[in-house]
Amino acid sequence: MRNNLLRMRWRIIPSITSTLEDFRPGEVFFASGLRSLVLVLLLGVTSASYAQNELSPGRLPKNKQQLEREKKQNLKKIAETNQILKETSQQKEANIGQLSALQQQIASRTQVINSIAGEVQILNGEVRELFQVSAAMERDLANLRKEYAAMVYAAAKATTSYSKMLFLFSAPTFTQMAMRFKYLQQYSVARQKQVKQVEKIRIALHTQRRKFDVKKQEKQKLLDSQVDENQTLLSLKLKQSQVVEQLSQQESQLRDELAASEKAVNRLEKLLTDLVEEEIRKAAEARRASRERTREEATAAEETAERTAIALTPETAALASSFANNKAKLPWPVKSGFISGKFGQHEHPVLKGVYLENKGVNIQTNKGEIVRSVYDGVVISVASIPGLHQMVVVQHGDYITVYTNLSRISVQEQQKVKVKDALGEVFTDKDGVSQLQFQIWKNFDRLNPEAWLFEK
Repeated sequence: MRNNLLRMRWRIIPSITSTLEDFRPGEVFFASGLRSLVLVLLLGVTSASYAQNELSPGRLPKNKQQLEREKKQNLKKIAETNQILKETSQQKEANIGQLSALQQQIASRTQVINSIAGEVQILNGEVRELFQVSAAMERDLANLRKEYAAMVYAAAKATTSYSKMLFLFSAPTFTQMAMRFKYLQQYSVARQKQVKQVEKIRIALHTQRRKFDVKKQEKQKLLDSQVDENQTLLSLKLKQSQVVEQLSQQESQLRDELAASEKAVNRLEKLLTDLVEEEIRKAAEARRASRERTREEATAAEETAERTAIALTPETAALASSFANNKAKLPWPVKSGFISGKFGQHEHPVLKGVYLENKGVNIQTNKGEIVRSVYDGVVISVASIPGLHQMVVVQHGDYITVYTNLSRISVQEQQKVKVKDALGEVFTDKDGVSQLQFQIWKNFDRLNPEAWLFEK
């Protein structure tokens, strides 16, 4: 499309008549001027289409605004992670929390570099277009000046009072004399318009040159920032390698910590399973009591359902439906932080061949960060779990959200909470790592919390 537009620029413009013999008043100056105006108008079209044409097929194009927005989001993540990294780097020994923060920094820096590269690519297209338009306008301006000079030269030879009279009265008929008189008037008007057109193109060319200079400066700033980001990225990767090397020398300690963590996770798993079963049992008993009062008998299907899912009242059913409708929109349980441990099975960051099974996500955050409820609900459990410290469970119909590794609790069982209400404060370990373990269940099914939280 872009090449077609460039060819169209010249196809739609009439060729310029440069000799006075072929001169038609009002046409010569219009040709060059129109070409320059068309170039300016088409510049916007070709620049807009550039980004889409430069990308490989199948990829959605990103404009400058999208790339700048992504860059700002990643720079915000970097700022948050910097503070977390400082807290985890205060200890002499390397730790897993420090490694997680470094990995997040590397990921965010890489995304910033990719955004900058995309912006540079778009700017390259804009600079190229501005250069082509400026070059074409310079040629048009030169042609206009040449044409005007030819007109002035011809006028100097043929527009004296004597030559004008001779030109008029040498006409063979009165009609032709009138036509010659009109021609001389048009010729004078054409010269005035030519002067104005030269000035208009000169001003437009000056504007294009200024735009060209601005785009070049903008591009240079982006290239400078790209160099800085690359240097920072190399430094972070070097630090990451050093931390991994130090942690590799602590294999025995890491395995002991892993074993202790697995025991704590198993305790949490049993507690949550028992909790869900208890809620199902309570709901079943309530329904039986209701049937006895109304003398209704349960069907076999109802009995089976009671043993596998939490029975819902109209109020809790509405809450569950509302919770489900907010998938990918839930606020984070902490204001700042990043996911340091993803849902599901993944390899240990240091111990080769060792795989971890995460029933939720780990969110690394700042020391003293307040833990918040992600949705309206009722606190159904507050407990202490060895290895995972304090825990709060909030029920949202047949969904529950689980918040563990808290140092302080600010709610109690059966308390109703609203979205973003404080539940407690995240625990900070001896290495300065502040990490929340967050889970979402629907009955006995463990869900991926990352799919439920809004994307930062």
